[in-house]
Amino acid sequence: MHLLNPNFAVFKISTKYGFNSYKILIEEVEEKLANEIISQIKNIGINFEISKSSNDYINIEIYLKSEEEYSKFQNLKSFAILDDASKCLINYLSTPSYIKIGSRLFDFSKKSYIMGILNVTPDSFYDGGRYFNFDSALNRSFKIIEENADIIDVGGQSTRPGSIRISEEEEIRRVIPVIKEIRKKSDIPISIDTYYSRVAEEAISAGADLINDISGLIADLRMPEICLKYNVPIVLMHIRGNPSIMQKNIHYNNVVVDILRSLRRKIIYAKEKGLSEKQLLIDPGLGFGKHFEENIEIIRHLDVFKCLGLPILVGHSRKSFVGKIIGNLPVEERLEASLAMLAYMIIKGANIIRVHDVKESVRVREVIDKLLYFN
Repeated sequence: MHLLNPNFAVFKISTKYGFNSYKILIEEVEEKLANEIISQIKNIGINFEISKSSNDYINIEIYLKSEEEYSKFQNLKSFAILDDASKCLINYLSTPSYIKIGSRLFDFSKKSYIMGILNVTPDSFYDGGRYFNFDSALNRSFKIIEENADIIDVGGQSTRPGSIRISEEEEIRRVIPVIKEIRKKSDIPISIDTYYSRVAEEAISAGADLINDISGLIADLRMPEICLKYNVPIVLMHIRGNPSIMQKNIHYNNVVVDILRSLRRKIIYAKEKGLSEKQLLIDPGLGFGKHFEENIEIIRHLDVFKCLGLPILVGHSRKSFVGKIIGNLPVEERLEASLAMLAYMIIKGANIIRVHDVKESVRVREVIDKLLYFN
């Protein structure tokens, strides 16, 4: 038997004698199947715990505390669910290989990457209005390139908490002229930050190479068709509801596991629509329907999302929870905290970091990458 959508999570729990110990969580398994899994685990002498879920299914926590136990677990390939769990552990211990965005290859085994934010909006939380004018937006884009960003993320509407969506026509009017002009002057990969398929298609025709969809394919059901038609990658982000309501009635049982489950469903949906893994990136959606404590928990356990085996993009730059850590500082005074968080998240597995402060972020990234990838 094999679950169509098993819920797996991998957590590093301790370090002892040079071997990292791991907890593998298999969620909400029917009792008959759970008994089969438990029997297999008992046969090879690996420790485990079981509990009932809120839906009366079985949760199984498997503990690997030595290299010998790890090897035994890896050999359970004849049992499909445990084989899939093993693959999640391999993903967790690995780095996504690469993804092609535009004309450039992003090799995550060698470095992390910086995405510079260009908000062509009057109302974004940090730089709203600053680059709303065409000339100022263009000047900012050239500055982002000069400061050695790896990607420019162009957005035409604010997605800050409480924001109200604008029309496709207005978003197109704001972003397309800017994208066209950037593409004339540079081959830098351009990301279009939109959940409208029409905007995405117009942006790709104008020169964009990546779709950054905060809804994760939910807001516009035609979005997978656009990805397939133009063979472009897409960022699948986690969000509760939409920006106008996402900070209301927030509740998670376990924020990391709940988001992991949601992202896995988005990945399965994308694949069912014909997209390949080489077209998919994931984003846990910091600040999008999360309280302060939940954002911090996501960052502390960012490495858990590695078990999905896809590049991880994060966007934390100057957000309110960043300022809250250091005494509720206003947005213009959150640079140092944002940079500290950037360094930590790269160490925890972030592959692409979306930022306002490109020059400073690139410098921090270079230091951390040198320590992580030095050979």
